[in-house]
Amino acid sequence: MRSKTSYFNSTLFQKNLTRFWPLWGGASFVGALFPLALLTVLIREGSFLGEPMSDPLSTTAGCYAVVAWIIPILSLLYAVLCALAAWGWLYNPRSVGMYHALPITRKGIFLTDFLSGLAMMLIPYAVTGTLTILIFAAIGGVEPVGLAVTILSVLGLSFFYFASATAVVFVTGNPFAFAALYFIFHFIAAGAEWLVTRLMTMFYFGVERSYQGVVEFLSPTLYLARRLDVDTEYTQVMTPEGWEQSVLKSATLVNGWLIAVYALAGVVLLACAWALYRRRRSESAGDVVAVGWMKPVFRYGFALCAAFTGGMALYSVFFAGYETTRTANPVPLALCMAASGVIGYYIASMLLSKSLRVFRGSWKGALATLLASAALCAAVALDPLGVEGWTPRPEEVGSVWLRVNSGNGYVGARLTDPALVQDILDVHQAVLAEREDLNKSRRGLGAEDVSVAYLDVTYYEGEIDSPSTSRMYNLPFSQERMERSQALQKLAALAANPAIQEANIFGHVYRENLETRLTGGYADRLYNPETKEMEQLDLTLEQAKALEAAVRRDVAAGHFGRTLFLLDDLYNQAICTGGLELYYSVTDLERPQAGPHSQTVSLSLSAYCTETLKALEDLGIVNGSRRLLTYAEQCALEDGEEGVPYEGDYDPNSFPNTGSVIYPADAYVYPEEAF
Repeated sequence: MRSKTSYFNSTLFQKNLTRFWPLWGGASFVGALFPLALLTVLIREGSFLGEPMSDPLSTTAGCYAVVAWIIPILSLLYAVLCALAAWGWLYNPRSVGMYHALPITRKGIFLTDFLSGLAMMLIPYAVTGTLTILIFAAIGGVEPVGLAVTILSVLGLSFFYFASATAVVFVTGNPFAFAALYFIFHFIAAGAEWLVTRLMTMFYFGVERSYQGVVEFLSPTLYLARRLDVDTEYTQVMTPEGWEQSVLKSATLVNGWLIAVYALAGVVLLACAWALYRRRRSESAGDVVAVGWMKPVFRYGFALCAAFTGGMALYSVFFAGYETTRTANPVPLALCMAASGVIGYYIASMLLSKSLRVFRGSWKGALATLLASAALCAAVALDPLGVEGWTPRPEEVGSVWLRVNSGNGYVGARLTDPALVQDILDVHQAVLAEREDLNKSRRGLGAEDVSVAYLDVTYYEGEIDSPSTSRMYNLPFSQERMERSQALQKLAALAANPAIQEANIFGHVYRENLETRLTGGYADRLYNPETKEMEQLDLTLEQAKALEAAVRRDVAAGHFGRTLFLLDDLYNQAICTGGLELYYSVTDLERPQAGPHSQTVSLSLSAYCTETLKALEDLGIVNGSRRLLTYAEQCALEDGEEGVPYEGDYDPNSFPNTGSVIYPADAYVYPEEAF
C-alpha cells in the first residue's frame, strides 16, 4: 500500500491545547463574566423568561458595536499571547531541535500549530458568544442576520490577527523582539505618516499638518476603529396608550466588508509565513531578526525612525525657541537628525549582532545613515512639491470653513458662495505673498509690540464631510503692521464681510434644513449706578425680535466686529462689557421626529454696533438706571475715577481707523449643547 502524508497531527494539536489551557481557559472565564453579569441584571429586572423581547434588533446593534469597537483591539492583544503559545518553541534551540526531530513534516507542524493557536483565539469568543446567544434566545432577542454577521466578523478578525502574528513570528527568533515587531508591524505605517506630517509642520509656514490617515489601511486596528461603525435607523410608532415611541427599524455594520478584505490579507500573510518557515534555519533561534535579507532592512529602518523621532526631540530641546521665524531652521534640524540616525544605526547593529563590538568597519554604514538622514531633512525642507505655497483653484473648492481668531474675538463660518470662496483665496494668497514678514516669531520681531491673530482655512472638495485640506497661520499684528500689510487689511475686510458675519452669528440657527423660531433672550451685565452692581434683564419676545432686526442691520452695514485687530486703549474704549443672548427653538427638518431643541446666539457688543445700541435705548433696556459700559468705563469705575460718561450716543467714527482698514468681527456663537 502507498503511504499517506498527513499535514495535520491531532496529537500535537491536543498537546498544544492541553499545555496552554490556562491561557484560553482564563480568557474564556473573563469573557463569560460579561454575559453572566447581563443575566443577573435581566433576572433582577424580571425580564428573563418573562415577556418576549419586542425589539431583537437592539441586540444586533449591540453585537455590531462590540464587533466595531472592541473585537479589533482585543484580537490585536490576544493574538500576541496565542502566537507565543503556539510558536514559542521556535525561540529555543533545544525545542527547535526536538520539534524537527518529530516524525512530522514541516507542513504538518506549520498547519497543526497554526490551527491550535487559532483555536486558542476562538475558544474564548465561542464561550462568550454561546452564553450570550442562549441568554438572548431565552428572552426572544436573537436576530438571525445580525447573529450570522457577528459570527463571521469575529472569525474574520481572529483569523487576520493570528495570521499577522504568525507572519511576524517567523521574522524573529526572540519572544521580546516578536512582541515589539508585531506592534510595529501593525502601526508603523500610521507612525511614519505622523512623523512626516510633523516634519512638514515644522518646516512649512501655515501647514499645521495633522494626521490624515493616507496610508492608515496598512495599520489595520486604527483603520478599522475609524471606519467600522453601527448605523441605526429609528421609526416613530404610537403605543396603545397613545404615546409616540421610537422603535429601532434597522441596524447595519458600516463598512463591514473591510473585515472580509483583511481576512483575505490574512491568507496572504499566512502564505508568507509558510514561505519564511520553509527556509528558516534552526540556528536562528535567539536572533532578533531570523531572516537574513531582512537584517539590513531592520538596521536602516531602525536608524531612520531614530533619525526622525530623536532628531525632532533633540531640536525641540536645544534649538526650539531660538528661531527668528515660526518655522524650524533646517540646518540644525538636519544635524540633529543625522546624529540621532547614527545612534539608531549602532543600536540596531548591537541588537542584530548581540554584541557591543560593532564599531570596527562600520563607518560606511554610519556614513550612509548620516547622509540619508540629512537628505530626508533637506528633501522635506526644500518643499519640492510646493506644499507651503499651495492654494486650490476656485473650481476645486466646494465649500470652505473659515476661522479668524485673536484675543479680541472670533469669526467662524462655513461658506459655499463662489464669490466668498474667491475672497478667501485672495486673502490666502496675500498672506503667502508676505510670508517672509508674517512668519517671524517673537524673537524675530524684536522689541516690536504685537499681538497675534489666527487664520484657519479648511477647503473641502464638496460638502463638509468630503476630502479637505487645511492651512493655519499665526499672524503678528500691530497698528503699524496694519498700515503696511495688504494681507492683514484684506483679512480685516474679509472678517467684516456682511455675508460672513451673517453666517458667523446666525449660521447655526438659520439654515435651509432647519425650522427656526425666536423665543426670547436676555441682556447681560448692565450697570446700575445706584446699586453699583451688574444686572441682567430678560427680554420679551417682541424685544428679542426688535434686537435681532437691529443686529441684522448692523451686520449688513459692516458695523459688527470692528474690534478684532484693536489693541490696548482703543479696544478698551470700543468693546462693551455687556452683551446679548437670543434664544431659539430649532427643528431639524431632516429628522423631525427628534423634535425641537434649544440653541443660543451670544453676542458681544461694541461701540460700533450703533443700530443695536440705539434699539436697546428705544426699548428702554438701556437707560439712566441701566448703563452699558465699555471696558474703559468699567476700569475707571473700579479704580474709583469718574470715567467717560455714557451719553447714549455712539459714533462709530469716533474711534480711529488706520488707512482703509476695517476691523473685523467680535461676535460669538455657541450651540446650547456646549453649556
